[in-house]
This record gives sequence, structure tokens and C-alpha cells, in this order.
Amino acid sequence: MKRLILGLLVVLLVLGTVACAEAERVEPTPAPSPVPAPESSGKGNYDGVVVESPPPVINKPEPAPAPAPSTPMEDESSQDWSGERLIIRSAYMTLVVVDVASAIEQITNLAATYDGFVVSSNVWQDRDRMVGSISIRVDSNRFNESLQTLRALAVEVRSESTSGEDVTEEYVDLAAKLRNLEAAEAQLLKLMEKAGEVKDILEVQRELVDTREDIERTKGRMQYLEESAAMSLIQIQLEQSKLTAELNASTRTVKEGEKVQFYSIVAGGFTPYSYEWDFGDGETSTEANPVHAYDTAGDYTVNLKVTDDRGNVAPYEREDYITVLPGWDAGGIAGAAWNGLVAFFRVIANIIIWLGIFSPVWIIIGVILYFTWWRKRKKQ
Repeated sequence: MKRLILGLLVVLLVLGTVACAEAERVEPTPAPSPVPAPESSGKGNYDGVVVESPPPVINKPEPAPAPAPSTPMEDESSQDWSGERLIIRSAYMTLVVVDVASAIEQITNLAATYDGFVVSSNVWQDRDRMVGSISIRVDSNRFNESLQTLRALAVEVRSESTSGEDVTEEYVDLAAKLRNLEAAEAQLLKLMEKAGEVKDILEVQRELVDTREDIERTKGRMQYLEESAAMSLIQIQLEQSKLTAELNASTRTVKEGEKVQFYSIVAGGFTPYSYEWDFGDGETSTEANPVHAYDTAGDYTVNLKVTDDRGNVAPYEREDYITVLPGWDAGGIAGAAWNGLVAFFRVIANIIIWLGIFSPVWIIIGVILYFTWWRKRKKQ
């Protein structure tokens, strides 16, 4: 029995060795092509060994999902802005210059130097000095450099303020709105081609006109933001450094002891100012707007001298400016009353004299009237 089992194992070992040798002689089966070959039998003959290959597999592409309609909440406006931010910069300055006309010319040349232009300019006369204003636009990249140059032109910078407005969010929203409007316009154009009836055509055309207006309005706003961010606005108010002063009073005619309010009108120069008043009666003041009372009747000349912080002086004089009338006088009032009483008696006396001169005439008239009345009474 043991010999029988041992023989079977030897036979199986030999058969296994032969099978392995045959397997090594067979080449590997090529990978199936994704595209089936026409009239393929699915079989191949390799060195006398028939190998049956599996049927080819065809990869059919799956249909792509339909794109979702674009909405303002899903467009780029909801994403972080990756481009350069749009900042609208502007400045306002008040400069004191030696000569306004020359400063206007220099600022005009400055605007051209910094790739800009003059928006508006104006020069006018204010009392004894020149005043002007000019607005320019310069390249926003040279905004700070322009401000430094303007400061160098001035004798003094009275005031200066700058501001910056970030309009990036508005610009991105407008860009998204523009894309939606253009997409809507394209759909309306397709509907226009398919519309058959006149009524439908007119309705689609009306929508097209409204959409186009919105597109142009949106483009205009975007262009304005772009240009405003690219060209910064600087507004300059110009004052001439010449110091001028004037004076005025609340009234020019007063009585003795009555108070007068004086006002100083100062322009130009450099603050703070100092004041020297001479009221013409020996009294003075150093206030800007003093109050003064005159004790004696007469006409008075008022002088004002203003000195600025740099020693510039502006004198101003008004000759015989204040007239002072006499105040209350008991003797004067009694004299005026007596004169009035005398004038009254004179009038009465004149009346009596006139009546006396014409008394015969009054008697004759009286007699005639009496007889006329008596006759009428007698007839009754």
C-alpha cells in the first residue's frame, strides 16, 4: 500500500513539472483595447496554444452635469479680490503764497509734470489782495510727491486734509452685475431670433433696451471708479500773504456817554494778530473788537493798526468817522420849553390882531344874518 501511494506522488510530481514548463512557453495575453476591433472572434493562437481572451470593455463617457445658472451670490463678488485694490484719494489744502497768479501757473505746470491736468481754476480780488482756487488731478502713484511739492510752493500751509475711499467691493459687485446683464442680453437675443409674433418681438426688444441701459450705466460707473482711483484729486485754496485791515462801527452818530462797538476786519498775513486802536479822543485799546464811549461832542477820526505774527503791519484810518452829539442838559431843556411857550403866545396874539382888524366886516355880516333870520321868523 505504501508503495502504491509513493508511486502516485511521483506521477503527480512529474505531471506538475511538465505543466510548469508548458506555461513558461506561453506569452502573456495583451491588454484589451478600449475600442472593440471589428469581427473579433475573441481567440488567439500563440505557438500552437489556443488562448481565449475576454470580450473587450467599452468605456462610455458619462454625460457632464448641466452648469448651474450664475447668481450674484456664486460669482467672483463673493470671493476674495485678488487684484489691486481701488482707492480713491483726494486732498484739500489752503496755502498762503506771495503771488496768487504766479502760484496758479506753477501748480498748472506741476499737474502736467505728474501726468495730470487742471480741473478748474479761478482768481479774484478780495479787497486789496488776490485770492484764488485751483483743482488738479495727478497720477495716484505720485499723490504724496505732489503734496510735498505743493507745500514747498507756499509761504504757509493754513490747512491740509487728505482722504482715501476703498471702492474695491463696489467695483467687484459692478463687474459681477455686468456679467449677469451681458448673459441676460445674450439670452434675450436668442429669444428675439425665435420670436415669431410682433407682440413677442416688441416685448423682447423692450427688455433688451432696458438691459442695454443697465449695461451702459454699469460700465460708466466702473469707468468712473477706475479713473478716480487712477487720478487723485487735489483742491487748493490760495491766499496772498499781503496783510490788510479795515475797521467798522455799530453806529457813526452817538450822544455823549453812549457806547460804540468797533469791529476789525483783517485778511492775509499770519496769525495771531495784534491790534492798536486810537479813537481820536486820546483813548486807545488793544482788543480786536473794542467798545468805547465818547465824553465830549464833536467829530472824531479813528485809527487801527494791525500787526501779524511775522511783523507785517497794516494801518487803516477813517477820518471824522464818529459824530458825537451833546447829551442831556437841564438848562438847555428849560430854554427850549420857554422858547416853545413864547412861540405859542405869539400865535395867539397874531390871531387876536387879525380879528380886531377885520371886526367891522364881522359886525356887518352879523347884522345881515340877524335881519335875514328875523324876517323869516315874522313870515311864519
